[in-house]
Amino acid sequence: MLDTLALVSSDPLCSFDLSRTAQDTLARVVQTFATGEECLKALSYHEQGDACVVLVDSALSDLSPLNLVDALRREHPQIACILLADDPSSDLVSRAMLAGARATLPPAATGSELSDLLRRLAPVAQAEGNGAHRGTPEDKIHQGPIVVVSSARGGCGKSTVSALFALVAGQADLDVALVDFDLQFGDLGFLFDVAPEHTLADLAETLSSPGKSCRGFSVAVAEGVSLYAPSPVPEQAEVIAGRSRMLLTALSGEHELVVVNTGAFHALSQLELLDRADRALCLLDQTLVGARATLRMRDLCTRSGIPSARFSYVVERAHRSNGYHPSLDEIAGLLGQSALRFLDDGGLRTAQALDRGGFDEVLGGGRSALAAQVALLLEDIALSTGLSLNSLPHMRSTLRRESKGRFLR
Repeated sequence: MLDTLALVSSDPLCSFDLSRTAQDTLARVVQTFATGEECLKALSYHEQGDACVVLVDSALSDLSPLNLVDALRREHPQIACILLADDPSSDLVSRAMLAGARATLPPAATGSELSDLLRRLAPVAQAEGNGAHRGTPEDKIHQGPIVVVSSARGGCGKSTVSALFALVAGQADLDVALVDFDLQFGDLGFLFDVAPEHTLADLAETLSSPGKSCRGFSVAVAEGVSLYAPSPVPEQAEVIAGRSRMLLTALSGEHELVVVNTGAFHALSQLELLDRADRALCLLDQTLVGARATLRMRDLCTRSGIPSARFSYVVERAHRSNGYHPSLDEIAGLLGQSALRFLDDGGLRTAQALDRGGFDEVLGGGRSALAAQVALLLEDIALSTGLSLNSLPHMRSTLRRESKGRFLR
């Protein structure tokens, strides 16, 4: 039996009857709340016991139900949430799971259906109530967002964009972990002209013991940016297979922002990284083939339970052939997205500068158009994750000029 069962619904005719019968058969304490704010306020003053489940009606009047689920997950990690929704779409289910819901249930579900679901959730809620997943208050405050840079095909500039994104974030006074998850052919170390002493494989082995820090396994490549690199021996990629979630969680606990370069597309590896990401930058070149491959990757992610709302699409405008190149409007239509970002191709000069590790030259001290475009990506991520940007030195005027009309939103 649960310790506490709560229902949050603005509908007085909600079909769930959490009356004396529920208190006798499902939980020791039963509570009902008419608004999300009322629920958050009440739960902040009460101990809910070792096993607590909250039913959240999708028709709340004061808060978005997914925002309430997310707030409960953040403020009360010991609570398991169930979203009540009639005939939920696959996208709603994905977004609910992303927010922290453990299951969805129609409001017209029978008492036995609710009871069966609560029995399955009770062991999980009990374990979390006992501290299996509960962090310290410091852990809750310091969990940096994880941004994964991915693409459906090679040659879209994942390594370059990952590096530039991390560098701009470092210039914005953030403590950044740049993680090269191209486990077989990672080249970020080469681009920065460094040879890290330790690798992700070393870090994965160390983190198997509790209480270990990540900091000693990185190399500083710029102000505020620490690079975590894979092994130079491709065969060692198997050493950290299946450990990406553990690695990213540990890194997000020690850095304000984690930027991940996925490397070449390998379905299982990328899906694992995307599943742990808070946001994902999906790069594609300005071709119909690139747009089609992106659609296929997005469909794979949706079928794997990764919500498409997590993706931001970035078109890399590098024309490597004389063939047909669809406009940004056409690509937006194909992807069904009203907002796209793009990065201009810097041409031969940019390629030569990157080959010799000249990132400062490419960013132009924050004054170049490319720097402004990357800064806009960073601001998008900051807005969607709550990341605080103290400053973007030297970029503000360029960013405002670039954003007046050159970007397709």
